[in-house]
Amino acid sequence: MNDTSTLKVIIGHGWRMGFTNLFHAASSSWWSTKKWLIQTIIWLLFLNGMLAVFLWKAPTETSSVTAAPYNSFTSMEAVQHDQTVSALVVFLTFSAFALPVVAIIAGQEAIIGERQLGTAAWVLSKPVSRPAFILSKLAASSLGILVTGVVIQGLVAYVQLSLRTGSRLPIAGFSGAMGLLFLNCMFYLTLTYMLGSIFTNRGSVLGIGLATALIGPTILGSLPVFGEFTPWSFFVPVTEGVPAGLAVALGQPLASVTPIICTVLWSILFIIVALIRFEREEF
Repeated sequence: MNDTSTLKVIIGHGWRMGFTNLFHAASSSWWSTKKWLIQTIIWLLFLNGMLAVFLWKAPTETSSVTAAPYNSFTSMEAVQHDQTVSALVVFLTFSAFALPVVAIIAGQEAIIGERQLGTAAWVLSKPVSRPAFILSKLAASSLGILVTGVVIQGLVAYVQLSLRTGSRLPIAGFSGAMGLLFLNCMFYLTLTYMLGSIFTNRGSVLGIGLATALIGPTILGSLPVFGEFTPWSFFVPVTEGVPAGLAVALGQPLASVTPIICTVLWSILFIIVALIRFEREEF
């Protein structure tokens, strides 16, 4: 009997050494277990469940279902008088606060958890580069959050909104709003990776990360300038106008792309710091 099994050699050099194997290993914790299904169900019940409560709480004939063009909702006062758009605001706002919490928990587990268990030292004793260790986990976590927390939830929300109104939101605009949700998550995920490379205990990483995610957006009322260079203004109204995420979802032009550009730059900076700091870590 011939042995047809073979070992698959994956060649990598420099910072890519071990990336593919590590990515597959990190991804398996999502897709080879029930983790992805559990996460999806939780978000369906919480995010789309919340949307359903606000969207379907009154009969169609007695509620204000959107008949006006979506691009006509240019102020929060107008939004508050429309049940459908108000429900969309609830969905986006809850997503913007809840999904980063998952990103922070996933991020701290990837670095602090591996370090405390000793698996980081064991893995890095193999022919694996340190950048590959960080980037593979980041890529796997990003993909998991994107699929379970953004794509699936966005599709279900879009169907709910379309069924309720009998018309469809601008597909490109709604997809753009989902992209901002994901970018918002990436800001906190990369921030957590950076914090995990600096601190050695979960408390510091979780405390700073959660404080940034939950308290940061609430200070925009008194310090709106922070909305110009953080993702905090994506879904939280700073002025009487609609926030960027809602404007995009409704097919309206953005007042400014500066917060988006700054958020991308912050995320890149966080990863660079994490890579530099992790290179200097002794195991």
